Amino acid sequence: MIGYKSFTNCFPDSFPAKLLESIVPFDAPIEHELILRELYTKIHNFTYHPSPPRDYILINKSKGVARISPTFSAIDYYSYYFCTRIFEDEIAVNHTPGTFGGWRIGNQLLSKEKDGILEILGSAPDNSFNPYKWKEEWSKFQREAAKTIRGDYKCVVKLDIANFYDSINLHLLKDKMYSVIVPQKLIYLNLLIHFLSHWNKRIEGYATKFVGIPQDELSDSSRLLANFYLQDYDAHMFKLCNNINAQYLRYADDQIIYANNRTEAEYLVFESSKYLSKIGLNLNTAKVKYFENQFEYSTHWAFEIFNLLTNKSDSKHLNAAFEKYLFWKENKYDFKEQSLLKAFINCNFSLFKSNNRTRLIELLFQDDFIQKMNNWQMKRLYDNLSEENKKIFLSKTWSLIPLCNFNHYHYNLMKFYNKANLEFNEEYLINRINELKVTHHNTV
Repeated sequence: MIGYKSFTNCFPDSFPAKLLESIVPFDAPIEHELILRELYTKIHNFTYHPSPPRDYILINKSKGVARISPTFSAIDYYSYYFCTRIFEDEIAVNHTPGTFGGWRIGNQLLSKEKDGILEILGSAPDNSFNPYKWKEEWSKFQREAAKTIRGDYKCVVKLDIANFYDSINLHLLKDKMYSVIVPQKLIYLNLLIHFLSHWNKRIEGYATKFVGIPQDELSDSSRLLANFYLQDYDAHMFKLCNNINAQYLRYADDQIIYANNRTEAEYLVFESSKYLSKIGLNLNTAKVKYFENQFEYSTHWAFEIFNLLTNKSDSKHLNAAFEKYLFWKENKYDFKEQSLLKAFINCNFSLFKSNNRTRLIELLFQDDFIQKMNNWQMKRLYDNLSEENKKIFLSKTWSLIPLCNFNHYHYNLMKFYNKANLEFNEEYLINRINELKVTHHNTV
């Protein structure tokens, strides 16, 4: 077992501040030194056991479907962070070329507000230990995806693993980790599996979990484990693609395969589904999408529009980007509409032509879009608005409280109101949050 000093060195002093970025308020102050001492003692006396999550965040995935994201107590976040960081040397290595998302969690912890990393990307969580790394890795993935399509490939297929985190087999995960860690760390592997097997008592009672890792609010510890879980699969797909001059890319559970023709692309999808079944995973059939021309593929990813948004101080490019967005939308092109709207929030609205600015605000004020915003996006949008539009925006956000069933919206709305120093009926908002709480499973 490691000594107390080595244990405490795993945690930066900014760890409590990062936890306090949670949209779910903590009931008590986060006392860094006290938590470290308590957790260290419990781990080494074999008395540590995870508590039920503080709450479950209900996130709107669209079409009325909720993603359930737990948020843990402070000591459980310390525990989960420690249980993954201590294995970084073994599991945050040996990445297959073309795969992204397996970076170490021991990088510097950054705050969205203090460090100015407010732009949320398509495959990033609202909160994380280091938002910059999510942005950096996603940007690398996008650049590689854009570069590859300029080659001679005639067919591209986009894949997605169904219920990825929820389907990870804990026994297989433990075996994979056991094969790479040094014997001195075995106690911490057992601690990690203990946490993963028992964190969800509010829903599952005292039953031991055998499948699934939490897609929790901070998400970085699970991200690292999930990427490690796919390392053998990545190597398998990379080799298969190389054998027929195809190419494989992956970011989190999003995969892209570039093939010379449709037949080869379908063969690689078949082989992908076969291998995934061996580790308890499946492709999401509804999200398998083939592209057989470069225009269709490039439009889907909106590479051209995102390139125009690279310099957000260039009025000409901003207006060209938005006008192309409108043209594609009006002509019902398949492209990343929601991701682009989020990107437009980060632009200076004064640089848009008057008619474009009016239309952009109309789109941003749609009920469905507002309900999916996080507090950083709400604050950025609010700061970009005229005084008249601020009033309209606040009226719309308040009117959606009883209509929206996803507490992700209500928690973020409360955080936004507090950040903007706005007066509001906090009791009314908290009552609505309590109405939406996920209750424990009743077996009677």
